[in-house]
Amino acid sequence: MDKEEGVILHMLLGLSWGEWASITTVFIFMAGVVSLLFKYVVFGPFQEDIKDLNKNFKTLNDNLREIRISIAELDKRVDEHDRRLDRHHERIKDLHYKMRGGS
Repeated sequence: MDKEEGVILHMLLGLSWGEWASITTVFIFMAGVVSLLFKYVVFGPFQEDIKDLNKNFKTLNDNLREIRISIAELDKRVDEHDRRLDRHHERIKDLHYKMRGGS
């Protein structure tokens, strides 16, 4: 292998492998900087909003759980009142029947 072939093997598109490594390192560094900028500048302000939103969802879920419990308790009370109303209705019918002389 002569000197010219050795130079060609160590170059790609006119740049040496060391130059390609330097270019790749610069691109990776720039990508990291852009990534950090997006994380802290673009998405940073939203992180606090997301935390507040999650807190609000938790509060809403707690409130819904309490409402479901209250509805269940109210259903029980309504059922009891419905039974009592039925008993009163039967007693009124019996009294009405007795007042008319049982006929």
